Amino acid sequence: MIRFQTSPMHCIHTYFLHVFMNQRVLFSALMVCLLTATNHIALASDESFPAKVSRAERLQLERMVCGDKWGLAVAEIDARSLEANSRAHFADVKCRPHAQLQGQPLYHVAQCGRDGNEWSCSESELETILPLSNGPETRKLLVRPGTLDPARAITTLKKVSGYGYFQGRSIDQALQSTCNMGSGNRSDLIEISCRRWSMTVSFWCPQTKQDPTCPRIIYMAEH
Repeated sequence: MIRFQTSPMHCIHTYFLHVFMNQRVLFSALMVCLLTATNHIALASDESFPAKVSRAERLQLERMVCGDKWGLAVAEIDARSLEANSRAHFADVKCRPHAQLQGQPLYHVAQCGRDGNEWSCSESELETILPLSNGPETRKLLVRPGTLDPARAITTLKKVSGYGYFQGRSIDQALQSTCNMGSGNRSDLIEISCRRWSMTVSFWCPQTKQDPTCPRIIYMAEH
């Protein structure tokens, strides 16, 4: 299941930070963000339950996330409720793949929340899969490139995943689905946020003669 990694306070901070932008769009985004943040908290405490959406709702969510903007069909809708045997309050929506990236599907995802009888959805994001090997086992890491070129995002994660440790902390343990990526405050920086870990990767590598590691991790911390 796709988990929206955020918190209510983060949503409110983001909203007021951009209050001078399109207020109507931001209010809708804030509502979805708060709803999905509440969903994330509920999931963490096992207080949410599987739910079903009607055929009409499925078609509506398919159109909102996949159809209108991308001309795609829906692949999967994972609906959840805050009460047992109740109608869905939230739904993770995954569109059918539209491309391949290094042999893995590239597709759009979004999380939607219901307010009464109305559904609102977050802006869809690209997502793909990065297979990571740890000894004989291989696991699938879900990656959302964000503002990065998807190929650069995957190449960067694949490279740093092989470093093993950073300041005594396991990089493999830090890379847990879902990893959200984006550009840092400089063009040579990439920010990575994976569930409970944050990481900053730099492509500025002045010590390449002594240490060929590049890109290099310059920050990693657990939330």
